[in-house]
Amino acid sequence: MKTLRLSNGILLFMCSICLFSCNHHEIITIGVSRLNPAYHQWLLQIDSNLKIIDLYSLPFDSVMLALDECDGLLITGGEDIYPLYYGKEFDTSICEAFDRHRDTLEFMAFEKALHRGLPIFGICRGLQLINVALGGSLIADIPSELGTEVIHRCDNRPDCLHPVTVNGNSLLYSITGAKEVYVNSIHHQGIDRLADELKPAAFAPDQLIEVIEWRDPTIHNNFLMAVQWHPERLTVTPEMSQPLGMAFIRQAKLYHESKKSKD
Repeated sequence: MKTLRLSNGILLFMCSICLFSCNHHEIITIGVSRLNPAYHQWLLQIDSNLKIIDLYSLPFDSVMLALDECDGLLITGGEDIYPLYYGKEFDTSICEAFDRHRDTLEFMAFEKALHRGLPIFGICRGLQLINVALGGSLIADIPSELGTEVIHRCDNRPDCLHPVTVNGNSLLYSITGAKEVYVNSIHHQGIDRLADELKPAAFAPDQLIEVIEWRDPTIHNNFLMAVQWHPERLTVTPEMSQPLGMAFIRQAKLYHESKKSKD
């Protein structure tokens, strides 16, 4: 079964390469909430013709204008979200570095992207921010609040690995064809109360939510998915990396085409 899952993921990956190579003349613009070389390389491996905008480098007013140009929004990993956003007091004993400027920018960008119907993909902190933006809350520190049944962050190496179980009735499963796979992990916070509009698509063994998507996509006009792991640096299970990015960019291409048809 494991070999079959891997084959399905690779097959999806290869089919997506064919799809992207056949339509490479259109320039698709992706807004990234905060860019680093790993995210940049991951996106360009999916489509080398992408235009990528680092929203964090722009003033607030320019971020809103830049999103008018974008065909998709990627909310990336990073610092803790300030706990007052999800109804908890700031506790220096369990909270780590935060960036209030980034919090504000990403909440604003997410709202603007929702309003415009942009495809949205979140990674690590991005998953947490989407949940908070839609009314959910977070576990401020997994080891102290949830325990250590699963190690979600290793102190002696960049990434931990742990298994996740995928909901077979999910968009995630339809993209990857995977049911039980290992993913990388480098976080100490996670979803506590899930926002009402979202549903979980994968769980860690300690039942921490690892993937979110729309509970009822028929009432929303955009693609939304977020993962707790880091697909841009995941190599052990390729079906949980490139196919996810390709699904996101495919939706950005569709958005771009629909935008052109309205012009």
